[in-house]
Amino acid sequence: MADIRLTPEDMNDVGFTPTRTALATGNAYQVRNDGQVILLFIKTGAGAATITFTTSLTEQGLAVADRTLSVAALTGDEVIGPFSPRIYNDANGDIEFTTSEGTAITCAALRRLG
Repeated sequence: MADIRLTPEDMNDVGFTPTRTALATGNAYQVRNDGQVILLFIKTGAGAATITFTTSLTEQGLAVADRTLSVAALTGDEVIGPFSPRIYNDANGDIEFTTSEGTAITCAALRRLG
């Protein structure tokens, strides 16, 4: 399994084309999270994908369950975030996610300003 870092791009009010990273099963993706990160997933391949976000929070001895997001096959277009650092950040200040299906799926990491 490879660790892949995605760098959030700052969103702006004039518009831009975000950089998309192709996802693969077996990799773990990390994104530095300041609480303003938004992720955009697009799936054009066959087979739905489940994106699993690791949570690191334990509250009163109970671990908070990992969050999942379903991205539909062929026409999947999903946005998720922002992510609470308290719940999602690891010791390095990153959120981490994996995908269950890697056929024609991409992710863009965005950071909203303000």
